[in-house]
Amino acid sequence: MSAKRPSAASLASAALLAALSLAGAPACGNKPSASDCDKVVRHLVDLEAAEAGGGSVPANQKAELEQRKRAVFQAVGTTYCTDEMSADQVKCALEAKTLAELSEKCDKS
Repeated sequence: MSAKRPSAASLASAALLAALSLAGAPACGNKPSASDCDKVVRHLVDLEAAEAGGGSVPANQKAELEQRKRAVFQAVGTTYCTDEMSADQVKCALEAKTLAELSEKCDKS
């Protein structure tokens, strides 16, 4: 009997939740707006997709990529951001150009 493989969306969701948790300690005080949390999760989805080869997807597969990115965004949601991240952590994550940069700079925010 073979084990069921996790979907790409569930793997990406796990990776994004891990990236969000790099921000460190729970935020006290300066909470990000719902709009900023929406932006940061979408940005992290874009970074994850780019690092997984999304930047080199053939034109005929772009719609599928966008659909997968929407599915990951829906799976991840913004609750962690609104409940646990500070505005400074969100700002740092939005400025990151790669997941490595996010890890290097934002886990100290």
